[in-house]
Amino acid sequence: MKNEQTSLEDIKAIRQMMEESSKFLSLSGLSGVAAGLFALLGAAVAHFFILDQGGNLYNEFMVSLKGANTSFVRIGLFIDALAVLVLAVTSAWYLSWRHARKNGNRFWTHTARKMAWNMFFVLAVGGLFSFILAWQENIRLVASTMLIFYGMALLMTSRYTQRDIKYLGYTEIGLGLLAGIFLNYGLLFWSLGFGVFHIVYGVAMYYKYER
Repeated sequence: MKNEQTSLEDIKAIRQMMEESSKFLSLSGLSGVAAGLFALLGAAVAHFFILDQGGNLYNEFMVSLKGANTSFVRIGLFIDALAVLVLAVTSAWYLSWRHARKNGNRFWTHTARKMAWNMFFVLAVGGLFSFILAWQENIRLVASTMLIFYGMALLMTSRYTQRDIKYLGYTEIGLGLLAGIFLNYGLLFWSLGFGVFHIVYGVAMYYKYER
């Protein structure tokens, strides 16, 4: 009986070692919180300084844009989204690196590189498609497109890190589809997906894995 128990413990230890070697487990939950806060800040900048919707709803405002105003909104939203992306990626990199260092783990492993490449590829395709939509003055669907492609990127990377991230991916895709249906609330769904749910996910992951 004792030998069987020892064998089971050895199998569990081996399985844990294999999982740690094949998955990137240093992704910090705090990085999700930081990304969510930056997204909410970016959404506030877009709403109050770029869109300046007044009493109009999102879709109604976009339809009413003409000529030079369209160019201003396209460029402004692009710069705003790029700033949010850079701040979110930088904070995620630093917080995850600090988390790995604290636990005595390597950060930039082969698995981390594969995870980063899979996420980068999907996000790059989604970003280019969003740029095409904006260039064709179909800004109304950009929020939906960004959410859907980001959700797909999370599903791709869930194979290389904690599987809990796939639930965030499903949520982002669902919000993206809703944003495509209810065009008047595109910015609201964007704020929920990239902001609120990122913070909720980050807090949950922090308490589950890092405390």
